[in-house]
Amino acid sequence: MSEFHFLRPWWLLALIPMVLLLWWLWRSRADGSAWQKVIAPHLLEKLWLESPGKVSTLPFILLTIGWLLAILALAGPVWEKLPEPVWKTQASRILILDLSPSMDAADLAPSRLERARFKIQDILQKNQEGKTGLVVFAGEPHSVSPLTDDAETINNLLAALTIDIVPVPGDTVAPALNMGGELLQRAGAKQGDLILLTDGVSDPAAAMRVARNLTSKGYR
Repeated sequence: MSEFHFLRPWWLLALIPMVLLLWWLWRSRADGSAWQKVIAPHLLEKLWLESPGKVSTLPFILLTIGWLLAILALAGPVWEKLPEPVWKTQASRILILDLSPSMDAADLAPSRLERARFKIQDILQKNQEGKTGLVVFAGEPHSVSPLTDDAETINNLLAALTIDIVPVPGDTVAPALNMGGELLQRAGAKQGDLILLTDGVSDPAAAMRVARNLTSKGYR
């Protein structure tokens, strides 16, 4: 019984008018008929089918039970507490990972790419709410994951992200930024972050133009 509660307890306030109405009905029946004011008592006794002092309680009992059951049903009694939906942030972010050959360099142990994976794991761990998508690029971009609130899915894909999975070598980030913006727009995100993890790109001017365009659309 410790879990028993009402989903809509304010309906229990309807018990107040129920009690008042039942009391008024009982009093009006107990007071008898208006004929008592115009007919002599000894004559009225011969006319009663039922003495006004003998009020049948069955209708009141049935009315009380029916009303009480209706109020309890509207109040929503439950014996199990269900998880209540809570507000969740609508933050959206696209991770853009460089898979160009230079990311295999081991000047940052164990490698630049491995360090980038660690950074993505940190981002996923610190941003449990909202949605995250993942794009990789080298000579061309590829969408690994659209926006999802299941960060574990992206986390599980990280180990498979090597420089070999991108067929076209290169280091152009502008198309990847465009793809990230398209993923945000496709998901209906009015705002969002595009987070670039790279050791350098070959098209900085084009990348800046795309970045300014994305900023004008509300993305960061």
